[in-house]
Amino acid sequence: MRDTAFPLRDFRLGSGLRVVVEQDSRAPVVAVAALVGVGSSNDPQGKEGLAHLVEHLAFRARHGGTASVWTRLEQSGAGRFNAFTGMDHTVYETMGPRESLPALLALEGQRLAAPLDGVTPDVFTVEREVVRNELRQRNESGYVGKVTSWAFENAFPEGHPYARPGIGTHESLTATTLADAQRFARLSYRPENVTIVISGDVELTTVDALINKALPPSWVGSGPPLALEQRLPRDIVEPPVAPAAKELVTHEAAVTSPELYVSWVLPRGFDEASAVQEFVASSLDSSLMRAAWNDGDIAYIDTGLIRGTRASLLLVRVVLNKGDHPKRSLEKVLDEVHHSWSDTNDAAGVAQREQTIVEMRRHVAAGMVLDSEDLLARAVRRAELTHFMTDARAFSRAQGALLSLSGSKVTGFAYQWLQRSRARAFLVRPGATGVGALKAPSLLIPDETVASAPPVTPSLSAFSAPVKTVRLDNGVEVVMVPRPGLPLVRVGVALKGGEVSGPSAVATLANLGASAETSYEGSPSDWGLHTRKSLRSDQVRYEVAGPAGNVGNMLAITAEKLSTMRITEPVVKFIHDELLPWTAAADARPGVIANRQLMQALYGKHLYAQPATYQTLSAVDWESTRDWVKVNYTPANAVVVIAGEFDMAQVEPLARKYLGGWGAKGPAVAPPAPPEPPAAMPPTLYITPVTGATQASLSVACRLPAATPEAEARYAVMAELARARLWTQVRQQRGASYGFDTQVSVARGGAAHLLVEGVVDSPQLGMALGVARRMFASFAKDGVPAAELERARTRLMTQAVVDFSSTEAWVDALLDARVRDFSAESVAQRPTLIQGVTSSDLKSEFARCTEHLVMGVQADEAQAKAAAKESSQL
Repeated sequence: MRDTAFPLRDFRLGSGLRVVVEQDSRAPVVAVAALVGVGSSNDPQGKEGLAHLVEHLAFRARHGGTASVWTRLEQSGAGRFNAFTGMDHTVYETMGPRESLPALLALEGQRLAAPLDGVTPDVFTVEREVVRNELRQRNESGYVGKVTSWAFENAFPEGHPYARPGIGTHESLTATTLADAQRFARLSYRPENVTIVISGDVELTTVDALINKALPPSWVGSGPPLALEQRLPRDIVEPPVAPAAKELVTHEAAVTSPELYVSWVLPRGFDEASAVQEFVASSLDSSLMRAAWNDGDIAYIDTGLIRGTRASLLLVRVVLNKGDHPKRSLEKVLDEVHHSWSDTNDAAGVAQREQTIVEMRRHVAAGMVLDSEDLLARAVRRAELTHFMTDARAFSRAQGALLSLSGSKVTGFAYQWLQRSRARAFLVRPGATGVGALKAPSLLIPDETVASAPPVTPSLSAFSAPVKTVRLDNGVEVVMVPRPGLPLVRVGVALKGGEVSGPSAVATLANLGASAETSYEGSPSDWGLHTRKSLRSDQVRYEVAGPAGNVGNMLAITAEKLSTMRITEPVVKFIHDELLPWTAAADARPGVIANRQLMQALYGKHLYAQPATYQTLSAVDWESTRDWVKVNYTPANAVVVIAGEFDMAQVEPLARKYLGGWGAKGPAVAPPAPPEPPAAMPPTLYITPVTGATQASLSVACRLPAATPEAEARYAVMAELARARLWTQVRQQRGASYGFDTQVSVARGGAAHLLVEGVVDSPQLGMALGVARRMFASFAKDGVPAAELERARTRLMTQAVVDFSSTEAWVDALLDARVRDFSAESVAQRPTLIQGVTSSDLKSEFARCTEHLVMGVQADEAQAKAAAKESSQL
C-alpha cells in the first residue's frame, strides 16, 4: 500500500504555542483542531464537570460585542464543528471550505485567548442547563451522559484522578459558578498549554504569514520558542484497578433497553507503545459479535478506547434485548474475549493464530487509510499525539508502530491486560436519570439581533469529480467516481426493494439470515477489507472498502456474494428458536411504540408504516425468505458505485468481468404504489407514556409531496430552518434541550416526510411544543425571513462541501439518487438547486406541511397532557 504521509510544517512560536500544518489537497477543504491540555481529571474537588462546562461556554463567548462564537463559526464557513472534553485534554474541532481558513483560524485564536469573554451570568445559567440535559441523554460520545463517569468510577480505585464524573453531577454543576469557570479558564487556556493542527488544502510556503496575522499577538509571541516540559509521565507504571464488586453494579439512565458495560484498565495512551491498544480495540469490535450468536439476549456489541496520560480504558458496550440474565451475557462476552487471544501448544494452532494476527493487521492497516480520509478526525488525532508526545511526527510514528506489531506482542498484551480477573462490569437499565430540573432560566437575546459579518461563500469545486455510468449486459448499473489522493476505494451496492419489497417481516428475517453460498474469490479478511450491510425501507445496502490496489478483489468478492446469496431452512429455524423470542421486548419500548404511531399517522396503512414486529416475524417461514432473496438479488435490481483512487480505463473492464458474470434473471423490483396524499387536519399529538420521566422526547413531522431533485433541495432547506429555529429558541435561549436533529426521508414510490426530533426538559415541554407550532405556522403564513433563509442555505452549502471531501459521501449520495430514479448528475447539481430555493417556494411547502402536522411525545403522561394544553394557549 502506498505511503499516506502528507507534507508538514511545524511552528513552535515564541509564546509557547505549537502549530502543525499538514497539506492535503485532495479536496478544497481545511480542518482546524485546537487542543488545550486540560480535562476532567483537572476539575477542582466538588466542581466536577467544570472543564466540560468551560468547553460549552467557549462557544457562547462574544468578543468585542460580536455575535457568539457559535454563530460566527457558521458565518465564517464552518461546515462541521464541535468539541469534546477528555480526561486530560479538551479539543475544539472545525472543518470548512479552504476559503474560510483565515476567518476560522482568527476565530479560534480569539476563543483560545479569551474563552469566556462576554459570557454573562444569565448565559452561564442557560448553558449549565444545556449540560444538565446532556447529562441525562446520549451525546456525541455515543454513550448516555453519565455512562463514562460510571465506567471510570467502576474501573479505577477511589481517589484516582480518573475515578470522577467527567461531565459532572447534578450537585457539582449546581455548585459551580461563573467565577469558577473564569478562574479555571484563566489558569488553563495558555499558549504553552495548547497545540493547533491545520490540515487540508493549504499552501505550506505562505501559511506562516497567515498564522502570524490570524492569531492574537500575545499568542504568537516573539523570540525563541519556550522549552516544552514533558507531558507524559517519564516512567510507565501499571495503572491501578478498582476492587472487584461482589455483585453486578446496576444503574438507571435514559437507555431504550438494558446495556451492559465491560471495561479493562490499560496502560497510558498517546504514545507509540499504545499502538497495540488501538489494534486490540479494533479487532475486538468485530470478533465480539460472535457472543450474540451464543446468547439471544445480546442485540449488539461495540468497543471503544478512551485514552489518558495516566491510563486508558477499553470499554465494551453490550446492548441487551431484555436483560433477563445479564450475568450470563457477561460470561459470554468474557468467553469471546478469551477466545480471541487464547493460545495453543500444537504447531497447527500456533500457525493459525499467527495467520489470524496477520489478517487483523491487514484489517487495521486498511482501517488506518480509511480513517485518514476523514480530514477532521485525522487533524484531531495528530493534535493529540503531537501535544502529548511533543513531536509533530508522532502521528506517523504511531501508524508505523501499529503496522509493525507482531502476533506475539499482541497476544502477550492481551494475556497481560485482558484477563477475566481485570474486567469490571456494570449494568444500566432504563429508568429515571436522578437529575431533576432547575427553574427555567431567563430568556436570552438571540444572536440574530447582534450585528455580524457576512457569511463566507464556499467554492463548489468539491462537486466537480467526473462521474461515468455504464449499464452492463445483464442489467447491473455501474457508476464510477475517481477520487485521487489516498490509495483507497469504496464499492457500494444498492438492491432496490428493501423492507417494502414484500411484507417487512420477510425482508427483515431474510436479510438477517441470508449469506453467500460460496467464497471461491476469497474472504474480505484476506485483503483487510472493511464491509458493511444494512436493510433500509426501500433498499438493501452492501459496502466494501479497502486499499486501492485490491479493487479487483473487492469487485470479485462483491459479485460472488451477490450472485450466490442464499438462505437455508436451518438458519431460519435458528433465528426463530434463538433470536426472535428476545425481540418481543423491543416492541414494548416507548421509542418503538412512538415511532410506529408517528409513521402510521404519516402513511396510514401503506407499507412504509408497517415495520416488522415480533408477531409478524414469528409468522415468516423459510419459503417466504427464500423467495425474497431470489426476487431482490438480481442484476437488473442492482446499482453499484465505485469511488476512490483508480483508473477508470482499468476498473471498467474489471467491473464488466466480475459483475457482468452475474447471471440471475428477473426484473428490477418495482417501487411500491405512492402513498395516499394526507388529508388536511389540525396538528395531531400522540403521547407515549413514560412514567416519571424528567425529560421528554419530542418529534414533529409532516408528509411531503413526492420528491424530485428540485423538491429534495427545498425539503433540505426546510429541515435546516426548522432545526436552527428550535435550536435557537429552545436550547440557546432557554437551555431546555441538548439540541435538535432534523431529517428528510425520501424513499421510492413517492414517499417523503420531514422529521424534527429532540429531547426537552420535562417542565419546559409545553414551551417547546409551542415554539414548534408557532414556527410552522409562521413559515406557512409569513414565509421565511430573507436573512434566516440565506443563513440556512449557506450552512447547507458549507456542510455539503465538507461532506463531499470523502468517497463515503459520494457512494452514499449516488446510491440514494439512483434508487430514487434521480440522475447521477443530480448529486453534483444539488448545491445549485439549494441556492435556487426561494422564500415563496418554502412558504408553499410549509403551508402544506402545516395542514397535516403530526407531533409525538414520549413523557410522563400527566406532564405531557399539561404541556399540550399549555402549548395550545401560547
